[in-house]
Amino acid sequence: MRAFVASVMTLASACSTPDPTPRAVHPGAVQLRVMTYNVNFGLDGDPAGVAAVASASPDLVVLQETTRPWQDALVAGLGRRLPHHRFKSSHGPWVAGGMGVLSRWPITSVETLTDGGGPFFAWRLVIDAPGGPLQVLDVHLRPPMSDSGSWVVGYFSTREDRQREAIAHVARLDPRLPTLVVGDFNEEDEGMALKIFRDHGFASALPKFHPNVDTWQWPVGGMTLRFRLDHILYDAHFRGLDANVVEAGRSDHFPVWADLERI
Repeated sequence: MRAFVASVMTLASACSTPDPTPRAVHPGAVQLRVMTYNVNFGLDGDPAGVAAVASASPDLVVLQETTRPWQDALVAGLGRRLPHHRFKSSHGPWVAGGMGVLSRWPITSVETLTDGGGPFFAWRLVIDAPGGPLQVLDVHLRPPMSDSGSWVVGYFSTREDRQREAIAHVARLDPRLPTLVVGDFNEEDEGMALKIFRDHGFASALPKFHPNVDTWQWPVGGMTLRFRLDHILYDAHFRGLDANVVEAGRSDHFPVWADLERI
């Protein structure tokens, strides 16, 4: 884990808007661009967020913190390219737990997972994609906030909670299907939840191509906290071709995209 003090350092270099065409590696191979984006429930339907997603021309977008106004704005702005979509509102006292997905291809099933014990549910999706069905686990793991509301205490005390969520969710995956695990993990690369997925054979896209980029920022006084909390993981049925963030939109998170090839 990067030292806590490093979180107050500003990002040294900016990331460019991605080329909307995935890089060809093997002619004829099935390629896709997948994106994850925590839109921020407090920015209902923000046009800048919709434009940030559209700028990367993704084939599949999984979302966290969606609301009904976000659903309406995203479908209106992206529905022509991504005609298949599902959304589900938050449940319980945490209002930031909504989920969404927009896809170029039919969504054949959506399973809500709540047995991880976290404040937010996860989604297990099956997409009827070129090359055959693929499975997507959309996660929004527990924020690093203590039960008393402290982010400082929670940064260190909630790691086991996210680990338990990851253990529960990975057990619900169908091992026969090519699988992606994407979303807001609320922890960096060295986190305990991410280790669970790595131990099950998943690779992470961003560290391979942009090991120093962060996906979340929050101003505190005269400083800005920055972490990499959003991740796109893929199993051995995929090869990573490229990945980056789109530094746009007004959410505290940036959209993260990865170009993948089915193998």
